[in-house]
Amino acid sequence: MELIQMLLAAIILGIIYKKMRKWEVGASIGKKQALLPIGLGVLSTILAFAVTLAIGYGLTVEGYSLNDIQDPFLKAFVSAFLRAGLTEEFAKLLMILWAICMLKPKNVYEYALIGGATGFGFTLLEEMVYGESIMTLFRLTDVAMHMSMGIIMGKYLGLGKYNRENGLLYKSSYVIALAVPVLIHTIYDALTVYNPAIAAVGMDDESMAFWIIMGLIVILCAFVFQIVIIKGMKREAPRLSEMLLTK
Repeated sequence: MELIQMLLAAIILGIIYKKMRKWEVGASIGKKQALLPIGLGVLSTILAFAVTLAIGYGLTVEGYSLNDIQDPFLKAFVSAFLRAGLTEEFAKLLMILWAICMLKPKNVYEYALIGGATGFGFTLLEEMVYGESIMTLFRLTDVAMHMSMGIIMGKYLGLGKYNRENGLLYKSSYVIALAVPVLIHTIYDALTVYNPAIAAVGMDDESMAFWIIMGLIVILCAFVFQIVIIKGMKREAPRLSEMLLTK
């Protein structure tokens, strides 16, 4: 099942990525620039897992445990932040920066492409890990989430560099590049993967219904979010492609 899940994700994201590459105006990227960020994205999955383990070990050594948090709302968000939102997005950011240093993208659109490709790679290995049952086919509704957040990272890193080179305000772009993906990822995982309704120990029916509804709402919002981000890439491709960067 894991292999099937990964292949389905690869097909869907591969089609999207191919289209995004064609949207660039006045330039094209070679195979190395197209494929290297995907490989680095796979590595970012491993890095994120290692960082998560390190944080967990550090907290344990200091005598802290997520199980000590009694409020289900707070526990869900802290768990999502430490185990996914912060660690996974930070790992992707490092790999995007590494890819940028090696590939020297020519314009802001190529920065966004590198970010999307890194998210593509991250998804492939993650699907191998979580594709263990038929129920995970529902993950296909959010299959482009890592790619979408990678696009945000790459785009705003590119905008930051472009603005800095042209004497414009740029620091806020760098903040957005990490803060927005971390926030979105944390909210999403808090209401899905770490949704209090999953454990449901001692939870009354009214609270259970509330958390289930919240989970369904965030899944729907995530589906729309992916479409908006990818459609936005197509719409903004001409403008971002014209924002040239010096090497």
